[in-house]
Amino acid sequence: MTRSLRSVASGLAVIAGAIALHASPAADPDSDVLASVIVTRHGVRSPIKEANAWYGNYSVDRWPQWTVPAGDLTPHGKRQMELMGRYFRAFYVRAGLLSGRAEQDGGCIALRADSDQRTIETARDIGAGLLPGTQPVVLARLQGKPDPLFSPVKAGLVRPDTSLAAAAVLGRIGGDPANPVKASAAAFATLERVLLGGGKTPAGKKSILDWPVALRSDLADGASIAIEGPLHEGERCTDNFILEYAEGMPLSDLGWGRLSRADLTELLQLHSLYFDLTQTTFYPAQLQASNLASHILETLEQAATGRATAGSIGNPANHLVVLVGHDSNLMNLAGLMGVSWWLDGTQLDPVLPGGALVFELRRRRSDGNIVVRLYYVCQTLEQMRAGDAPTLDNPPMVAPIFIPGCSAATPGYDAPLDRIEALFHRVIDPASVTPTSS
Repeated sequence: MTRSLRSVASGLAVIAGAIALHASPAADPDSDVLASVIVTRHGVRSPIKEANAWYGNYSVDRWPQWTVPAGDLTPHGKRQMELMGRYFRAFYVRAGLLSGRAEQDGGCIALRADSDQRTIETARDIGAGLLPGTQPVVLARLQGKPDPLFSPVKAGLVRPDTSLAAAAVLGRIGGDPANPVKASAAAFATLERVLLGGGKTPAGKKSILDWPVALRSDLADGASIAIEGPLHEGERCTDNFILEYAEGMPLSDLGWGRLSRADLTELLQLHSLYFDLTQTTFYPAQLQASNLASHILETLEQAATGRATAGSIGNPANHLVVLVGHDSNLMNLAGLMGVSWWLDGTQLDPVLPGGALVFELRRRRSDGNIVVRLYYVCQTLEQMRAGDAPTLDNPPMVAPIFIPGCSAATPGYDAPLDRIEALFHRVIDPASVTPTSS
């Protein structure tokens, strides 16, 4: 075997080992879980905007109707997140973090959600899975009131420098916001075929590619920057298709029978690219994620020392902290930390319904050092669609994440806590942080 092939084989063995460790945490002979912070996207919801009113001009057929108001968690999504709560309960019982007795574990778990119906209900459902037979307490602001932990711009905590936000994105795409559209021609051709049925654009309809391309920063939704035009609309349409598939809608309704599972994977390119440019570009990411990252770090430090800190989420007894936000929160954290992940059947950095970034605080048995293990965990789209319960024997997908400048070349890519602290202190903007997490 050549030296290069041996290197590849060794690298693949490390990756396989990291995945196996999550499937069987008890098999990790050298570390114990001290605490875990789970930052998750909400479960399956209906489209944010009423599809026929917003996208009807670009599709030859009417979009499927949903049974809940726009943007709300569906009953299927509620079940999905309760099942994820049950999985996390089984996982952390086996890891020794929870006892499996709801009356005892209630004091070990903190649930915090953004102030939307879909996030609050998701937190309740995860809590119901973690603590069966109880009424878990979810900390959240009044519904509709922006929370600076999840939406710092919308909450008025920070004010974007719109020129800098635009320059940061333009400087990644050659100064022309049309370049990503041109580079994604194959995916857009698939999207157009699904939307318009192939052939010429029917009378009374428009091609999504006719939408003018422009950067916008005067946004009412609290985003720092948007690339208006085909890429944004393509991301939204793709997100709607993901939701339809995960909701379990008949395949005849999914893209009106013109969207295969392979097509959906291809279209995820548009979803990932839009989020990469607008949410992981460093300046927008720093603006949006500094507050959240600061309080995650203080929560990990509190768990490591056992001493209460004003900026932590929960108290020292809360060994499992669940934060329910949005896809943008996960991508902002990724941009701030400079990390990426990939799952089978997706594109780079998928942020699927119910997917989560997990920060596990661990103590190594060999030397007592405290490390952080970061990974992305998410049900497969097929598990979501079928309503299958993820279990320890049939777990969700897991992508172990290497943190540049912090992680070691070990299974799980463990990073010493002091290196995580140094990274966060370097990238977090102190002016974008609140003194407490509430």
